[in-house]
Amino acid sequence: MDTASADLSEPYEGDNYKINVQKTVDDIQMERMIKDIKVLLNKYKDPKKHIYDYLRKVEKKMENKNIEVEYLVDKNKIKKYIEKHPYFKNPCNYHIRLLTIMKYLKKKGIDIRIKDIDLIVDEIVQEIDGVKKIGDGKYIRVLKG
Repeated sequence: MDTASADLSEPYEGDNYKINVQKTVDDIQMERMIKDIKVLLNKYKDPKKHIYDYLRKVEKKMENKNIEVEYLVDKNKIKKYIEKHPYFKNPCNYHIRLLTIMKYLKKKGIDIRIKDIDLIVDEIVQEIDGVKKIGDGKYIRVLKG
């Protein structure tokens, strides 16, 4: 009797596939950098100055990349989504967790894989009127009136 079987040569990785691709891109960039350094070592008798210059260029690129990530985060958009969360519309006497907010933002299409996005969201949540931080990653909203 023949049964249907899944193709085991290509396992399903779900959302992790994009993360693995990003790691591969980072690995490729690292390999290029190592190759460039080896070329500098072979090309010059005293490559110390050239290697320092090359590393400074790489550091500047890395700094620019970090600046670009900050511009990818639209804090006003995130704040609007958080305020539309059912908890913030109708707060109760129970707390809400940062993890719950992050899952909600992921559903709404915010890229939560950005470096330190949890710290940015923490800061945004604390800016909302009536919100108090009651623990690590726990907030409660107290309505005035």
